[in-house]
Amino acid sequence: MILKKLVIHNLASIPDATIDFEAAPLSNSDVYLISGEVGSGKSTILDAICLALYGDTPRFKRANNTSKEDVEEDVKAYSPKQLLRRGTGSCYARLSFEGNNGISYEAEWSVARAHENPNGKLQNVKRYLRNLGNGNIVERVGEVE
Repeated sequence: MILKKLVIHNLASIPDATIDFEAAPLSNSDVYLISGEVGSGKSTILDAICLALYGDTPRFKRANNTSKEDVEEDVKAYSPKQLLRRGTGSCYARLSFEGNNGISYEAEWSVARAHENPNGKLQNVKRYLRNLGNGNIVERVGEVE
């Protein structure tokens, strides 16, 4: 798999970011180093890639599955929905990549609050996988997997 572009919107500590792996200086390197201050979004970049591809992230695999639920909402502490940036109505992670089969794809994971209102109830996660070669889109979560 070859990563092409990662777009992050309102995910954890990152309000908006685009990482273009096909543009210099990243296109000139085989290895990447992610560095920065505590809380600057290093882990969130990796979370975004995992969410787009797999709908889950290792950060929550380590969480105790018996953790308390969020008091305001019926969302488990180990749910990736917890990555929605506080005070916002929606978030997404979108990744463009070339598969091992040579076909380019775009995968997206997103979640929103009702009517994208920051105080609305969290809705179900949405995911899609688009074949950029022929435009076919898969949106049923089981099929995206």
